[in-house]
Amino acid sequence: MPVVHPVIAGIGQITYHPEEHPDTPHPLQLAKGVVEAAAEDCGSRAVLSHADSVTVINIFSHAYGDPAGQFCEMLGIGPRVREYTAMGGNTPQWLVNRAADRIARGTLSIAILAGSEAMLYAPAQTRDNWLQDIGGSDAFEMVGDSRWGSTPHEMLHRARYPLEVYPLYENALRAERGMSIAENRAFLAEYCARFSKIASENPRAWFRKARSSVEIGTVTDRNRMVNFPYTKYMNPIMNVNQAAAVIVMGTDTARRLGIPRDKWVYLQGGADGTDRWFLSERDDFTSSPVVREVASACLSMAGRGLGEMDFFDLYSCFPSATLLQAREMGFDLESLPPLTITGGLPYFGGPGNSYTLHAIVEAVERLRKAPDRFAFISALGWYFTKFSAGIYSGREPDRRWDRKGQDAVQQRLDSGRGPGLETAPKGTAAVEAYTVMHDRRGEPDYAIIAARLESGKRCWAMTEKDPELFRAMEEEEFVGKKGRVVPGDGGPNLIAF
Repeated sequence: MPVVHPVIAGIGQITYHPEEHPDTPHPLQLAKGVVEAAAEDCGSRAVLSHADSVTVINIFSHAYGDPAGQFCEMLGIGPRVREYTAMGGNTPQWLVNRAADRIARGTLSIAILAGSEAMLYAPAQTRDNWLQDIGGSDAFEMVGDSRWGSTPHEMLHRARYPLEVYPLYENALRAERGMSIAENRAFLAEYCARFSKIASENPRAWFRKARSSVEIGTVTDRNRMVNFPYTKYMNPIMNVNQAAAVIVMGTDTARRLGIPRDKWVYLQGGADGTDRWFLSERDDFTSSPVVREVASACLSMAGRGLGEMDFFDLYSCFPSATLLQAREMGFDLESLPPLTITGGLPYFGGPGNSYTLHAIVEAVERLRKAPDRFAFISALGWYFTKFSAGIYSGREPDRRWDRKGQDAVQQRLDSGRGPGLETAPKGTAAVEAYTVMHDRRGEPDYAIIAARLESGKRCWAMTEKDPELFRAMEEEEFVGKKGRVVPGDGGPNLIAF
């Protein structure tokens, strides 16, 4: 009896620019289109009726009463499993790995995975009528870890969202690498320009214009400073209309349904992990144990080395996300290979939680043309919190899909301790990581600081609103700078330099 390997057998994706279309569908309508395209890609729309699992990735741009149930009703199918996911950019790759596990165990035949965002709506009357013909129930199953990414104490100090947290990592990395602020700005601008160039050559990218390093790195009225050291052009673009879908099945099912062999792209390796959930528990802002452990486990499962990967798409919400992944995987940051095949979230587009589904579709398209090549795809949730990786190839694996080592990976991640947190700090503290956030006019608004007390414990703090201090923080190295911190009286802790 032949070994059953999990494969992606059908793919679909769309980028829906308002200026190129007279109307904008709601997110599930976009998703319906790409799922039907994925079925046609398999060679038969009948594939949909054989699916026993449909998962809709968490949608930001519209709330539905029963997203997966309504979606299946729109498709006219009745799979036994209908799921909606929790938030997390790690979700698409995690879902592919999870589907592969179930296919290998024989508990799943065909899984449909769909993600979609429709952030730009036109015209208004269409929005009002979106759901008039869609049914659905009031309850649905949600899968994945739905915890928020920050503690109340971290949120008190404005470490609440990715745009406030990833620059903390960037500034800490810059200081550890011994770069000046000017050197780092030039490095980031050149790094982003390479991503922009790749997006400009991708017909599905949201931004199809190649921006130069000077354009990306220079602060202007159109390219304001947002979250030091990141300008607007270094941030992900979420206001997009994009959708993607993949159909995952076993090779036995693909044969039975008559799906051509040249459509199959094999899952060669996959791994998932969760770091200590909150930033306050992490060792530092210059490493990522979850990336290191998961990437290593993924390569090991595939029986491949990093040098055997022909192309990569490392999750790219912010430069520090991709750069720290690359460093933990063993790359030299001064001589990086291309780290995206789409153009990345700032230029290809960042459709909420489903970006990596687009990267997987792009990888499948490339591997169908060059079956002997290998692609490494990664996906991040929150702040190096949830991480998933997958390796794909058109070449049949020489081993079964078996992720028995996953428990050991998570056990190692759970064993760390971190420096401890002082919520009411008092005394001298040295800056560990920081950023200055700007308002929509580009003016500095507030600073977020993680610092270490003389005891070694971490504390969170903010400063008084001081434009001169904010300017200094963007011109001088503040990592390592010592200040006096005092507890907040119902508000954030304050640090003075």
